[in-house]
Parts: sequence; structure tokens; C-alpha cells
Amino acid sequence: MPGLGDSRQSLTSLGLEVLYYFGGWYDVFYVLLQFLVFIYKGLELPYPSNNYEVEFTYLFLFAIIEPTRLFLGSKGNKTENSGPLVFSTILTVFVALFFLYYLLWQTYVVKLEQFLNSLALLFSCAQGGLGVFTIMSFQNAARLA
Repeated sequence: MPGLGDSRQSLTSLGLEVLYYFGGWYDVFYVLLQFLVFIYKGLELPYPSNNYEVEFTYLFLFAIIEPTRLFLGSKGNKTENSGPLVFSTILTVFVALFFLYYLLWQTYVVKLEQFLNSLALLFSCAQGGLGVFTIMSFQNAARLA
């Protein structure tokens, strides 16, 4: 971390940090709305055996993985440490697959879910892409130092 007398330029990505911040708030909104949609679908739609429980469980897994992913990414970005950022980027792949599942392959997809999951997929892909560029920036700076 640069000190007062240090002339080294900060490599932290402000854009990535902004995406993590707003992505985190969107995730809270997403989980709450998705939870309500699942309650509606469970009451109104005939699910095949075990599909409802499995799809509902995926939401709880997401609610555990996503804050961890955002924390690691933000920590790696702020400390200019590529380790946590790499792990966060790997988790981004799984989170993007989660959104794709909910967008394309779950038993019933309502219009609200199409919107929610498309926007969430956009957020996670932007975070992952910018995360990769930030990791490369950190690695190049370490190689040149």
C-alpha cells in the first residue's frame, strides 16, 4: 500500500470496486425478490418431485457464495493482491453458471426472473472481466518491480 513518501502509482481498479459495491447491493435485492418469486411459484405452479427443493437450495448456496466472492474480490483489489482476486474470479464463473441456470434451465422461469438473472449475469460478467484485467495489471507491476 503506498505511503505518503511513496511515488508508486496505485493499481487498484476503481471501476472494479464500484462494480463490487453496486453488485453487492443488487445481490441483496436479487435474493429477496428471488425468494418471493420462489414462494409464489411453489404455491401456484405444479413442480415435479424434488425440483422445487433443489432450485430453492441453489438460492441459499448463492446467498453464501456471493458475499464471499465479493469480499475476496474487493480485498484483493484494495490490497493489490492477486491471490484473493483470482479466487474471486474463479467463483465468478460458478456464480455466472448459477445465473444461467436460473435464466435458462430451471423448471419455471417467470418474466421477472428473466430480468433479474440477465442483469445479475451482466454484473457478474463485468466483475469477472474487469477482475481479470486487474489481475493482469497486478502481475505486470510485480514483474516490472
